Amino acid sequence: MPLVPPFFQVRIAFAPLPKPLLDALDGIEVETSVGSASILRLRFRLSRNLLGDWDPPIADIFRPLVPISVAVSAGLPIPETVVNGFVREVRQSGGGAQRGTTAEVVAMDASATIMNLIEQPLPHPNLDPVTIATTILGRYAIAPFPLPTAPTRTILDTTTIQRGTDARMLREMARQLAYEFYLQPDPLAGLDIGHFHPPLTTVPPQGVLSVDFGTATNLIEFDVGYDTLQPNAALSVGVDPNTGAPLPVPALAPLQPPEGLEPALLRIAPPPIRRPTARDAANPAELFRQNQAIVDRSSRAITGSGSVDSVKYGRMLRPGLPVAIRGAGRAHSGTWYVESVSHSISTGAWTQRFQASRNALGLTGAELFIDPLAAAVA
Repeated sequence: MPLVPPFFQVRIAFAPLPKPLLDALDGIEVETSVGSASILRLRFRLSRNLLGDWDPPIADIFRPLVPISVAVSAGLPIPETVVNGFVREVRQSGGGAQRGTTAEVVAMDASATIMNLIEQPLPHPNLDPVTIATTILGRYAIAPFPLPTAPTRTILDTTTIQRGTDARMLREMARQLAYEFYLQPDPLAGLDIGHFHPPLTTVPPQGVLSVDFGTATNLIEFDVGYDTLQPNAALSVGVDPNTGAPLPVPALAPLQPPEGLEPALLRIAPPPIRRPTARDAANPAELFRQNQAIVDRSSRAITGSGSVDSVKYGRMLRPGLPVAIRGAGRAHSGTWYVESVSHSISTGAWTQRFQASRNALGLTGAELFIDPLAAAVA
């Protein structure tokens, strides 16, 4: 049994949600992902007051860009922050008092709101992408978590021009570097962290999910799909900046370590080969990085989705980190990379549904299905 029963906290404008709003709250939905902005949806039941207006007055309280955060716990006494967002949309629907009327407040994280408001040309002279990302995130008091990469062009006397919003600039740089850019709150401090780095597929798993594993089962269902012909190599022809001669730039295998015994690309003979064109690479080194990103992404051809028993798991499943899954058979047990998690939260209940991927089948024999935090929440 968990140490404490499941509970959640909602804060608006950095203060606890007032009791009238909390009493009217009908449910919370949160979508978090490494590929897009996090989305928060709050659903409220509305009723008529003595003046004939709807109560609570949702549109008056949830004004544009009001900050909202949600934290939840299913075992530990300290709740984990799931999402920080800013009000973006308010919807009202229903048929009046007889059929019931509801309001839905939609909030999104900073990358889709305050970082995506102003478009203006802005030079970044003599700065590499990681420094640019750190500078942009610092404007919003967001702690950066960047990982530097080997430079592919001379930074000195090179000026990068930003022509869109800050969020668009970060996503474009991430695409060119084969990085991920997303915001994720620190679970305990509650402050947003700006992630700008390659997929963290090689760090230790964040926990263990067990399907059909007796009393240890905490994965209610687990569905797997495998597009056998999705993995591919890539080959482009670049131009040597010194001689002007054409230079083949092949990317024949993923650089991300295999998460299983049989890499997906090596299972295809002969392997499919893509010939990407119309690239914006400045030199063959950048072109290789872009081709390699195509190979790495295509190799993640095994996809999985499932629902987590949050009370048994005891904590939040986070996108952007691996997770160990056991009980899914020899081919599909092992390490998976979590790409998105959807939360459904209500009084006394919290469910998590996730999407994950991997680039290989089978067990390597090096997996350790040990969850050190499981004892703390058991």
